[in-house]
Amino acid sequence: MFNMQITLPTLLLAPAALAATKGAGDVWAHSPRYDYIIVGGGTSGLVVANRLSEDYNVSVAVIEAGGIELYNPNITDTSKYGNAFSTLVDWQYESVPQTFAGNASQVLRAGKALGGTSNINGSSKTTNLNPTFTSDSCIRQE
Repeated sequence: MFNMQITLPTLLLAPAALAATKGAGDVWAHSPRYDYIIVGGGTSGLVVANRLSEDYNVSVAVIEAGGIELYNPNITDTSKYGNAFSTLVDWQYESVPQTFAGNASQVLRAGKALGGTSNINGSSKTTNLNPTFTSDSCIRQE
């Protein structure tokens, strides 16, 4: 089992050693250098990049496998929920056979675009239609 406290910062926030210069006159000497490289431009990756970039002395790069889908109607039109499934903006991960699902594999949807899975979730959210507590008073209502 890996240690999340060590692994996560190492993966997401490690200094960009790959962009370090090799020496004067070398092609690497003229390559862009970043203090941090965030791999994955999903919701979490963009939040981390935003927080890091609040320090003007820090340079941050975000690497995203997908594109920018600002004008894709399968994403921007919430009435078309599901139209982005099985397209280029969906990673379509397949699970191993699931014992309690008759050994069927399941397709796990994940967005492949700047914004990640938030792009293909149909702007859905979970709302409690019968709240026990109100946000104003936190008094139990019966």
